[in-house]
Amino acid sequence: MYLLSQFCSIKPPQKPDYSGIYTSPNYKVETQGECDQGSYIEMYIPEKPYYSDTGAKIAVIYLHGFTLGASEIYSTHLEHLVKQGYYVFYPNYQRGFCKFPAYRFETLYELVVETLNPFPISPVGWMESAISSTLQAFKYLNLTESNVNTYLFGHSLGGLFALSWCYYAQEKVHPNLLPKQIVVADPIPDSQSNIPPSIREYIDLFHGFKDKVDIVQTGIALKVPVAILHGNNDTIVPKHSWIKPFYSIETNQKTMYLSFTDKHGSPAMYADHEQATINTSFLSNWIADEFLGGVGVENNLDWRYIWHALDQVIRFGADADKLKFDMGKWSDGKPVMPIQVYLHSVNNSSLTSHARAFYSNKI
Repeated sequence: MYLLSQFCSIKPPQKPDYSGIYTSPNYKVETQGECDQGSYIEMYIPEKPYYSDTGAKIAVIYLHGFTLGASEIYSTHLEHLVKQGYYVFYPNYQRGFCKFPAYRFETLYELVVETLNPFPISPVGWMESAISSTLQAFKYLNLTESNVNTYLFGHSLGGLFALSWCYYAQEKVHPNLLPKQIVVADPIPDSQSNIPPSIREYIDLFHGFKDKVDIVQTGIALKVPVAILHGNNDTIVPKHSWIKPFYSIETNQKTMYLSFTDKHGSPAMYADHEQATINTSFLSNWIADEFLGGVGVENNLDWRYIWHALDQVIRFGADADKLKFDMGKWSDGKPVMPIQVYLHSVNNSSLTSHARAFYSNKI
């Protein structure tokens, strides 16, 4: 009983004070497009836009995960970005689930039907919808006529789409939509391989996929600095599943980082597939754990890892492949599990020993 009480009294680091960088605490949200057509997009518009040293406005294109279209899932991260004066664009490229339902989904079937119609589903079509709706939003806000630095962020499937954005967009859209740098969290390497069996059976029931987005194909167009923020305990996309795809990314400025689960105190911090999400209450926790690979919650892994990575790149001018992290300390003074580099550059010599062994045996 004493040990349990001692454990519960140890608290994780507190949320940082962001008041110094929230130069636009007031903002508005406007929408365009139709949810059931895959053209819906939310535009987060700062009252006081931030300007870079060169006088450029900042735009962040934020791409959601597989079936995770409702912006509530990432709400406080979106707010964190727009309050810094950035224009934030959140396209819901799938059909349906643009807002949390009045009552949470009780089965995976309900979620699939809500988000993935019509079948067969087309990841390439989703990708193109995201680009198209974002272009229209840029035009609406006159950002195609402005000096703009654009950055991409994506989670899970959205991470793959962020990494594939240049491949699909480079010859089709305005140059302002092309990113300066890209930061992604727990991305999947292609649009079919890392679907949990529990939902794959529903997709197959409705004749599956029409096409495929694959970093092995799209990575050739990726020539800007890239940060892949992964979790060591991601069971949906195990870290080793990125070893070969990582080297399909053309740029030499690329690094894959790893966070680690830390259960020293309470609540624990889980470095799983949902470490970037804030709220997954549209499903029960046990379904979220089974299907999504974790439960969304805002905590230290967001503030000092996911959010801080993008802050370093945009606000402080860091290269995405050279990020530094200080994860803080538990309330008893013990440091939180640090972030490590898992993959970097193009040489096998830069791999961790675990990754090098896997690479040698499997590829």
